[in-house]
Amino acid sequence: MDAHLFRRFCDTLIPALLGARVEKIHEPGQGVTVFTVYGGGLGRADGGPAKRYLVLRADRKAPLLFLSAHRVPVNAQPPASVMRLRKYLSERRIARASCHWTERRLYLETSGGSTLLLDLREGPTLLFGPAPAFEEPAWPDPEVSPSALCSGDGWRAWPVLTPALRRTLPYLDPEDGRALLMDLQAGGGDVFMYETETGEREVSAWPLPRAQWLRMKPVRGEARESVWEDPVAALALAGESRVYAAVAAGARQMAARPFAAEVKRLDKLLDKLDREEVRLASLRDRQADALLLQGQLYRFGPEEKRASVTLDGPGGPRELALEPRLTVRENMAALFHQAARGRRGLEHLVERRAAVRAEKNAAVAAMLQREAALSGTGDTGSAYTGHAGRGAARPERAARPGAGRPSGLPKQVQAFRSGDGFLLLRGRDTRGNALALKLAAPHDYWLHTADGPSAHVIIRRDHAGQEVPERTLAEAGALAALKSRLRDEARAEIQYSLAKYIHPMKKAAPGMVRIDKSEGTFWVSPDRDLEEKLRMPE
Repeated sequence: MDAHLFRRFCDTLIPALLGARVEKIHEPGQGVTVFTVYGGGLGRADGGPAKRYLVLRADRKAPLLFLSAHRVPVNAQPPASVMRLRKYLSERRIARASCHWTERRLYLETSGGSTLLLDLREGPTLLFGPAPAFEEPAWPDPEVSPSALCSGDGWRAWPVLTPALRRTLPYLDPEDGRALLMDLQAGGGDVFMYETETGEREVSAWPLPRAQWLRMKPVRGEARESVWEDPVAALALAGESRVYAAVAAGARQMAARPFAAEVKRLDKLLDKLDREEVRLASLRDRQADALLLQGQLYRFGPEEKRASVTLDGPGGPRELALEPRLTVRENMAALFHQAARGRRGLEHLVERRAAVRAEKNAAVAAMLQREAALSGTGDTGSAYTGHAGRGAARPERAARPGAGRPSGLPKQVQAFRSGDGFLLLRGRDTRGNALALKLAAPHDYWLHTADGPSAHVIIRRDHAGQEVPERTLAEAGALAALKSRLRDEARAEIQYSLAKYIHPMKKAAPGMVRIDKSEGTFWVSPDRDLEEKLRMPE
């Protein structure tokens, strides 16, 4: 987040935060802190709820600060630093705010006398006392060529020449470079969003020259530019797709860690059982040696001891190694005993392996359900949404090439990948419908035909702020219709709702649900070829 973009963001954010109350503080991921704020100037312009989430991702390379309307999954065990922030900031109102934009620092003074410092580089810090005064930085002489300012170490004398600005100025002619510096000095204005085909979004305080983007194209690919009048809305969209997705992935990993360790332990145990099976099979196979020795025992004395004997086998003479401390007769008895042990061990091994596999399947299912309770499963492509400004359009997005079928899905649940990259789950039968709903996170979408029985379809999302394109909704609805009596009809009506409003009915057949709230209905055209097109390999 460039300092000039940070300045424009704070100019819009600060008036909305004044008078707001800090309610909750969480650290959902490494370097990510979320402040729940309520009241003040929040939510009054669009008539929406007055509760917002101020999200700070402190980082040296790619820090970000944005205001979101959507809640992010939080950590149940906050660290001591968060507990200290809660002690001095919870239920305090923001009385004053100041932006030290060249340092990318936002100071929020509360009614309790404490000050919250949001530093994009170092993270949140609690201060006692007012914020220090900020002195506006000096700007270079307009007569000096911008390219000359960026050459050598001359830029070090000008804090306003940020790294992002120094990367852009060489691509501009001198007049355009001077005009850009004058616009940045005046402050305000639109911001520009660039979205790549893979869903990566970058926000800039100025339009990036095409030559600059073409140079970055081998790494980032083609990009679509949109102009935003509201920097808060632009950064909310970019931040949710970047930070929320990373937090969701981290939450899935943390939630699955104990189960993953159990699965790893059971895998090692299964490998050990495989090696034990080989050993027991070798013991069982000594039955043939014992029978061969028994048939020729007359050749040896009762107390005779040998290290090996040569026996006449079906395929010719065969040398058999013996225990020299035992007699030949005792060696024969030992071989029969070892063969019996091998047979008994193999019988027990079958039962033991089945029990371990059942434990592993239970651990995998628990891991999958724990992941599902927090966020979407798999590498889900994000959708272009939000209140875009001039020049914004919805790009057609293909599924990410690395997005594969999630491991551990029950066999009663089918997996599909929508044309926009979203993971779709569909029940094969009534039991599969119930399992698909169990795998759904509260913010996932649930779809069903509006009239009559059908399969249940789940659209997985990484977080509650991730919008679902109309194409994905239509594809998911068609998958539900294809598992109903409407599969041969020209059109089918589909109802959909958030999974948190869908509840299994007690003492009813599997798959029977109660819908507390519906998001509405829409019409689709069932296409039999859609299943093969979207189906993910088993």
